[in-house]
Amino acid sequence: MEIIPVAELKIGMFVVEPDCPWTDLTFALQGFVISSPAQIDQFQQKCRFVQIDRTRSLNEHYAPPKERKDRALRSAPLPGSNLEEEEEAARQRSLFTAEQIARQKRRRRFLAFLHGQEGDEHVQALTRELGYIEPRYDNLLEALRKSFEHASTEKHFDFSNVREGVRDVAGSLQRNPDAVMWLLRLKSLDEYSFDHAMDVLVHALLLGTHIGWRGQRLLELGMAGLLQDVGKTQVPHELLASTEPLDAEQRHLIQSHVASSLEILMQQVNLPPEVLQIVSRHHERWDGSGYPQGLQGEKIGLAAEIAGLVDSFCAMLRNKPYRSAIGHQQALEELFSLRGRKFSAPLMEQFVQCVGLYPIGTLVELNTGHVGVVVQHNRVQRSRPRILLMLDADKAPIHTYQVVDLRAPEHAEVRIAQALPNDAYGLSAHDYYLG
Repeated sequence: MEIIPVAELKIGMFVVEPDCPWTDLTFALQGFVISSPAQIDQFQQKCRFVQIDRTRSLNEHYAPPKERKDRALRSAPLPGSNLEEEEEAARQRSLFTAEQIARQKRRRRFLAFLHGQEGDEHVQALTRELGYIEPRYDNLLEALRKSFEHASTEKHFDFSNVREGVRDVAGSLQRNPDAVMWLLRLKSLDEYSFDHAMDVLVHALLLGTHIGWRGQRLLELGMAGLLQDVGKTQVPHELLASTEPLDAEQRHLIQSHVASSLEILMQQVNLPPEVLQIVSRHHERWDGSGYPQGLQGEKIGLAAEIAGLVDSFCAMLRNKPYRSAIGHQQALEELFSLRGRKFSAPLMEQFVQCVGLYPIGTLVELNTGHVGVVVQHNRVQRSRPRILLMLDADKAPIHTYQVVDLRAPEHAEVRIAQALPNDAYGLSAHDYYLG
């Protein structure tokens, strides 16, 4: 890393961190290669110095990594807390299989670790919110699973429980979004349809809240995000699980899930028509290339475009039969390259600002070779969060809760090299929080 005056900033340099908060700048990404004079002008207007990374810069500004190992990370291990795990497993037995219950026990140990941290106002607020929202989140998971099961047979379910659960999650995200993001990662059902539905719900509510939506409008967006793919219960499983390229007839059958979702949802009592409209349009795209109507631009509607953008993003983060999961940062970069085509540019930029490069729970690799998960943000320097280490530099497991704060002076040379998929280096979503 190298700190230079903004007067020396050139096109092709990779800016890691300015000496002013990123929030003072209008860039969609935090950490990027300078590509225009306008970007340089903005840094020069707001900052005095910037930190650059020659190893990620381009052309004459590039320098290869030094042939030495970064110094070792040091942080005192933090003990986890014991729980009455059998009681917890018994309570969830109707919802999870035996294997899933075992995974939930391990996840509970990590939640206990979060609860056990003291002395930090942010952590205390997180603990309070986890205590409130966790049982309500569990109730929503159970209501969602029952809804999908009923939709696959009789096409009718008790919508009231789903609606109340969405309302609870929306409120929790407004008070302390980190709590829900942790539960999203630690309480997955390990089944794509349910996990993806919860992913879409949370990220849709997160983006809606970010752009200022509240009340009924936000609730309708969340309900649509949660239920927009319920029609896939009517699509043959072998088709959804196919790893081979689909022919035109097969693609048409999969696309028919939109109509099936509408057929199912129209049977629910007191479901707002706005929810049906969002569901009907969440596969439409800004350039008219979507389906089923080929709507274009603002005719899609902002809520439906949010649902479609979030649906695409969340799908990239999970393994599918025809595509392996990719990391958070790569997914953002792929979608950002589609702005102005598949998605409107202003909405895409708002989404990047909303979720950031390294949200809570993101698996990351450091320049030291260590691998860990983001457990707490630095609100000013978002690229320097607190990291819970799970693998050492040789990719061997670390068996204690060992936390590194990248803001600390002793870790000034340590940085996040890349975000990783949840199953990178053999670490799966249900194991890598064990410590």
